[in-house]
Amino acid sequence: MPRNNRTPLIAACVLLLLPTGVVAAAEKKPDPAKLSVSGLGFFGNREQRLALERMLGEERGPVIGPTTVEDAAFMIVSALAGEGYLKPVVTVNATTTDGQRRVFTFDASLVTLLPRELEVTAVRFEVDEGVRSVVHDVTITGVTALKPVVARGFFRPNEVPLVGTEARAYSPARLRRSTDALAETLRQSGYADATVKAVVTRNDERTGRVDVAVTVVEGPRWMVTAAQLEGAEDTGVTLAPTVLRLNQPWSRNWQQDTSEQVRRTFYREGYADMLVDVIPTVAEPYDGRREVSVAVRVSPGPSVKLAHVRFEGNKHTRESILRRRVRAREGEPLDPLALERSRFRLARLGSFETVDLHYDPATGTQRDAVFTVREMPRWDASLLAGYGSYEQLRGGVELQQTNLLGRAHQSRLVLVQSVKSTRGEYTYTVPELFGESIDGTARVFGLRREEESFDREEYGGTVGVRRRIPWLKAEGSLGYTYQSLSNQDNELTTSAVDADNVKVASIDVGLTKDRRDNPLRPRRGYRWFAQAEFASETLGGEVDYQLFEAGAAYHTAWGRSRWIHLGLTHGAITQWGAPDGQLIPVNKRFYPGGDSSIRGFQKDEAAPRGPDGRFIGAETYTLFNLEIEQAITKTWSVVVFGDALGEAATLGDYPWDEQLYSVGLGIRYQTIVGPVRLEYGRNVNPRPGDPSGTLHFSVGFPF
Repeated sequence: MPRNNRTPLIAACVLLLLPTGVVAAAEKKPDPAKLSVSGLGFFGNREQRLALERMLGEERGPVIGPTTVEDAAFMIVSALAGEGYLKPVVTVNATTTDGQRRVFTFDASLVTLLPRELEVTAVRFEVDEGVRSVVHDVTITGVTALKPVVARGFFRPNEVPLVGTEARAYSPARLRRSTDALAETLRQSGYADATVKAVVTRNDERTGRVDVAVTVVEGPRWMVTAAQLEGAEDTGVTLAPTVLRLNQPWSRNWQQDTSEQVRRTFYREGYADMLVDVIPTVAEPYDGRREVSVAVRVSPGPSVKLAHVRFEGNKHTRESILRRRVRAREGEPLDPLALERSRFRLARLGSFETVDLHYDPATGTQRDAVFTVREMPRWDASLLAGYGSYEQLRGGVELQQTNLLGRAHQSRLVLVQSVKSTRGEYTYTVPELFGESIDGTARVFGLRREEESFDREEYGGTVGVRRRIPWLKAEGSLGYTYQSLSNQDNELTTSAVDADNVKVASIDVGLTKDRRDNPLRPRRGYRWFAQAEFASETLGGEVDYQLFEAGAAYHTAWGRSRWIHLGLTHGAITQWGAPDGQLIPVNKRFYPGGDSSIRGFQKDEAAPRGPDGRFIGAETYTLFNLEIEQAITKTWSVVVFGDALGEAATLGDYPWDEQLYSVGLGIRYQTIVGPVRLEYGRNVNPRPGDPSGTLHFSVGFPF
């Protein structure tokens, strides 16, 4: 082999023989230029620095030039101006490539230009925010369509507790947005000619006080007094009187709603290609009004019939199951909206990754509706893992089967083992068991767990139905449960009279509404639930009781990268109709405490105590949780929390006869399965025998 050809081969062999770390070091990119921010507080500095790094992106090499530094300073000044700091000063401390320190100052005028030859390896932005401008007084003249307090709210929002002046911060851009928002609200109320002008009458740069005078000229109110359908003479389609809404204010919403209602009417008659245009003719002002005559012009296109309904991609799903979800009939007028609703019903079966709809041919008076489905894998297995302060390490497996028997039935098997418990359940679901909105379920379950004062064993089964309640936008459930409840090694105060085993038969009712933006990491929105369990000997059990539990959680933003989380839960057990002397089963009493309850206690340790100091299950409790969460990075955040618990061992002391309080701190790391939480709760008023505080390590949002 020629010598010059052996050289690359030798070099490659040397690289293969080198330690991995040496090769990695040779290929390692140089560190990017350092950025830092000061003057905005710990969290503000960090957040602004991260924003700068995201803005610079790939431009942030080991050396950055003057344009990049100027852009970063402009970004900081602009961000502060949007929050009401109109005259900030940003001092740039730059370290050049030759080690020299250069200092430059930027203010709101942004006239500072850096030397074009400047190259820096590190830059520190020292920020002096200055005085925040805040809207104090707002005077509004000329508005009659809105209450004065509502109109002023566009410019001076009501302060939210703890938020302070942030909501009322003033900037020219904010003032323009407020002006535009008020004008748009008036136009939606029929005042199409409305104008709004806002003038700053006082701007005290020393105190930051800003007063605003707003002048509104509403003009005459546009009212729809006449409407006529044009272009439909040969179709035979007529509009219901409620479609063309007369004596209503003219607005963009009226125009859009009317177009949609006309379109739906023609779709039902098979005019799938129809177009609609709503054209107003406005009369001269008279007595504070302008009458609007509306011409609803349609281009109906051809009347289309549904030739056939076809399905593609259903390798395992029976076609009869799919046809039951499609309400359109062959030979009838083709209604695109009705077929779209059928596509949605097919997707609700839970057996398909995608459901698409197209027409074949795309034009013409006879068209096939073709639903193309992509089926989900028939089997899916997942490994489960987690950690909690009480149950400690847990692991398990989840097996899911979809489209059983080709009928879109589903089954789910979950087996979980932890240091303190063993749990298993199998659920079989039949979608749309009754009608298109009621699903049927059957479930068998078993649980063995070491509680604080007894060993719990529960085995049983449930059959039930669930459905979506559209008018409430909530999920409802109704079922029958039969279960065996056992307790062993009972160390409760009531152990001498507690039954070791009891059979329970109950009717269960539940209602849940979830409007959170993310159930694993909620930042905005709310969730509430209510559930009841009515146990009776007449249902086949051995005890009578009624268990009620309800709760709600609310999440909202507070400033930048900061959130408030609120939770409230209440539960109670009654025994209406129960024989005298019958006790509530040990397994059904409430045992508060733990990483998702009052966090100064370990699991169950906050339950009421008897005269002997041992625990008694509560018959009623109320739990309140408050958290303030502050993001440090995209994945890390810190939390300050307070928990309050009221409880009573007997319903006669409803709603509580003792209160417990905990406060604490925590840190969280966000993962795809929820936050990993390390929290310490300190008990404010511990009882004899209670811990002074508890350290929790767990996975998942607490409430």
